[in-house]
Amino acid sequence: IPQISYASTAPELSDPGRYEFFSRVVPPDSYQAQAMVAVVRALGWSYVSTLASEGNYGESGVEAFVQSSREAGGLCIAQSIKIPREPKPGEFAKVIGRLMETSTARGVVLFANEDDIRRVLEAATLANLSGHFSWVGSDSWGAKMAPVQGLEEAAHGAITILPKRASVPGFDEYFTSRSLENNRRNLWFHEFWEDDFNCRL
Repeated sequence: IPQISYASTAPELSDPGRYEFFSRVVPPDSYQAQAMVAVVRALGWSYVSTLASEGNYGESGVEAFVQSSREAGGLCIAQSIKIPREPKPGEFAKVIGRLMETSTARGVVLFANEDDIRRVLEAATLANLSGHFSWVGSDSWGAKMAPVQGLEEAAHGAITILPKRASVPGFDEYFTSRSLENNRRNLWFHEFWEDDFNCRL
């Protein structure tokens, strides 16, 4: 079944041998990592830490960042920290503690999910370290407010990456006007309808 994704950025999905019927309208994380290296270098940083959510997105993103930084040269990774998929209580305080072990690496490159970003910022606030770190966040943070709401002081000055996007005239109107009467060609639409409206057709 051919698939087109609007948000899947994992680099391995670019392998046509494994994902012959997969396409996407967003660039893979390898490009995002290159942009992040360019931002870090433009800021004049030479010593940074990386922070990743455990899993494909976070780990692949950091791996791509490390690879791009090696190719670009002049950038040292102080440490690479992984946030467990199911963090235990106190895990984020430990993350901040580990970042402070190399406290001169104030730049932190984040490839993490929204919830992990929020909890890292909370832990930095609780440790009285708002403003100590300079964050460079991936597209999971992007322009979203949820990770920083109420934690603006800890996030102040963060630079986040987001793929270029544009509105397609008429798309929202078309998308929101879909109904059972005018959308019969989509075989799964009735399942969505039942789930969304909690009904049985």
